[in-house]
Amino acid sequence: MSLCYAIVSALTACAVIAGGAGYEAPDYLEDMVSAAVVCDWQAGLAAEAAQRERNAQLGSDEPEISFEDLLLLSKIMYAEAGSVWLSDEWKMCVGEVVLNRVASPEFANTIRDVLEQPGQYYGKNNPYFDSLYPSERCVRLALRLLMGERVLGDPSVVFQANFVQGGGVHTTFVDSALGPTYFCYSIRPELYAAG
Repeated sequence: MSLCYAIVSALTACAVIAGGAGYEAPDYLEDMVSAAVVCDWQAGLAAEAAQRERNAQLGSDEPEISFEDLLLLSKIMYAEAGSVWLSDEWKMCVGEVVLNRVASPEFANTIRDVLEQPGQYYGKNNPYFDSLYPSERCVRLALRLLMGERVLGDPSVVFQANFVQGGGVHTTFVDSALGPTYFCYSIRPELYAAG
């Protein structure tokens, strides 16, 4: 544990004991965002650990965000819809499809595994994807998704491509330079029926 981190932890503990009078804990989510923009794993994992410790000390119910999830989700959003002229909604739909897949019984259970499935996205050990630095905008949008915000609002939307696939189209975005992107339903809607 670094000296700086130990001091911040001690100050946080003192503030909790003293009732928090006038002390505001550092924003570890901001630290994670800053680390993700430059792909700094060491700083990102330290911020994640600090956030978890602070949440435990304060008994906070704030969602705990994995740095790996934040970085990977923002990278795929940047890779698939990173053009600056594309809307936040379009970018978030890309990320939401990934999260829908993670939650789906049809796909892998982690963001990394979803992105590395053969024939999906960029696969494992892709030099382009591995060397990609996401924009701050994509990192902040990915954080919103990981905090629970949704745009598509339908967990059965598990496909995204420039062609129609799966069980039909939920949403379509069209760009004059990139053409259409279709966000499509699973072919197994019964798996997503509200129970």
